[in-house]
Amino acid sequence: MQDRRPTVIILAICALAWGGIVLHRARDRLANDIFEPTATQGQVEAFARQRLSQLQERSFAEDVEQCGLVAERGTGEIMSRTVMIGREDSCDVQWFNVSTLYPLATFHTHAAYNPDYDSEVPSTLDLESAVAGQLDGYVATPGGRLWHLDWQAGMARQVCGENCLPQDRAYRPCAADEPASEYSMATLRERQSRVWNGC
Repeated sequence: MQDRRPTVIILAICALAWGGIVLHRARDRLANDIFEPTATQGQVEAFARQRLSQLQERSFAEDVEQCGLVAERGTGEIMSRTVMIGREDSCDVQWFNVSTLYPLATFHTHAAYNPDYDSEVPSTLDLESAVAGQLDGYVATPGGRLWHLDWQAGMARQVCGENCLPQDRAYRPCAADEPASEYSMATLRERQSRVWNGC
């Protein structure tokens, strides 16, 4: 009969090595996973405002919406994923499922100024998407306004008014249709159901 001890010893060493690798990777993964965010609403808002400020000029020049996702790393660092380029009236945020990033909010611009669009307020689709996705959102307008979409309250709140973000040089204020400081889904639908004749 052959002596199988060397084979058993080799298999045991391989099993121990494999177990060590698996445990090491599991430990690293658990150390970097994030299950609960630590960033405050103020920090998320400041980050979104900065990011949108950087995107406005290109949005105006190319007349496209740009969008992205604000997330938190396991280290507590707030960051954004790749910014997506949309069309004049829409942009699809790329969702992701990465255990080391916790999604905090979406953000998007409203492209260039167009007097035929009521683009100084979030659209009903913007607010509906935030509520359906259970994720806050931030919207920048051609007039330089910043809006916060609160998915839990189902409200759009103006964070700061005209020119608090970079403003499209072509933008012209419309005193006849000045945005309110906040909108519920119902009041936003009411505003957007009116016939828009421009300003």
